Amino acid sequence: MQFISFWEGKVDILEFFYERDFTKQKILPRNLQLTPSSKILLCGTKYSGKFSLIQSYIQRHLQKEETLFIDFEDSRADKSYIQNNIQHFINTKEITTLIYYAYTPDITLPQVSNIVIISHNSLTLNDFKEYRLKNLFFKEYIAFEKRGDIKSAFTNFLKTGNYPIAAKIEEFRKEKRIQELLKLTFKENFSIFKETLPYQAQAVSSFFLFNQIKKSYKISKDRFYSLFYQWQNDGYIVALPKWRAKRAAKKIYFFDFTLPAKLTIHKAFPKSFENMAILELEEQEIYYLEPLGIYLPQKEEIIVAIPFGNAVRIQEKIDTILQKNSLALKKITVLTIATHYRYEIGTIECEVVPFYEWALRRKE
Repeated sequence: MQFISFWEGKVDILEFFYERDFTKQKILPRNLQLTPSSKILLCGTKYSGKFSLIQSYIQRHLQKEETLFIDFEDSRADKSYIQNNIQHFINTKEITTLIYYAYTPDITLPQVSNIVIISHNSLTLNDFKEYRLKNLFFKEYIAFEKRGDIKSAFTNFLKTGNYPIAAKIEEFRKEKRIQELLKLTFKENFSIFKETLPYQAQAVSSFFLFNQIKKSYKISKDRFYSLFYQWQNDGYIVALPKWRAKRAAKKIYFFDFTLPAKLTIHKAFPKSFENMAILELEEQEIYYLEPLGIYLPQKEEIIVAIPFGNAVRIQEKIDTILQKNSLALKKITVLTIATHYRYEIGTIECEVVPFYEWALRRKE
């Protein structure tokens, strides 16, 4: 009988990842596409679809025999051994592209012609072309759901949320499975993160949140501030500043607008609806104007989310904006569930539009 030593077995780790095919999964279209570069950095929240996106990149641009993909979330990926032997393996196999999935800053980078780094946390690496992947925009969600009826897809989006993985989970398991994923994402800090959810679409300071949370959990101010900043930096919380008020409390939103409904018994649909709109706008310069709405200074536009407002309530809101506004303004957009009409007041265009029409139009 031939015995293989522990260290001889270790040699196969790099060979295992080299031979493994990471591109068998069917790729669904995303709004973000990576373009070839010698150094690529892809960051994004956990379960936002980074693994699928990198598979698409491999299929389109890389040769398998010249590519080494190492997944550091795989329990077989011995970090120490890989770092000690990766350069020799690259040279021997003539690897031209190295891909590190679930990279952390303690991992040293070898010499290779092309390198792709994928991280669940926000990073900055010198000379790397940076990308940030988020959960699904509504237009992407339609492709994932494969529903022909846009209104039916929208109804499901409101209930399911924007997690890419949700489309692959049976309906009766979705809520519980997403709860499990969130626990895996935030780990020991899950309960602390959960305490921020009741403040969705509210202007709150980190000091206020800390004082509320410490009533239920023993946590230092420094630790909470560090976590709250990290969640913003990594994309789990969107903290929207007030227009021309740097010291004012920021409005907080979440990377999945349905989180309060999924993780608490408190449901506030108008706030979730507003959060949904913010996520469609997030790549732009945006601010909140209290109590007017969301302000896009580059477009001179105010956006208001009123999901179930009738014509009278909507007009009252528009009148309030016009009376109190002192900004350059070209357009007022009111987002609704189903209502749609348009008119002008002087030089200002007023449009009342269903969210799904507005969202699809923005991504054309």
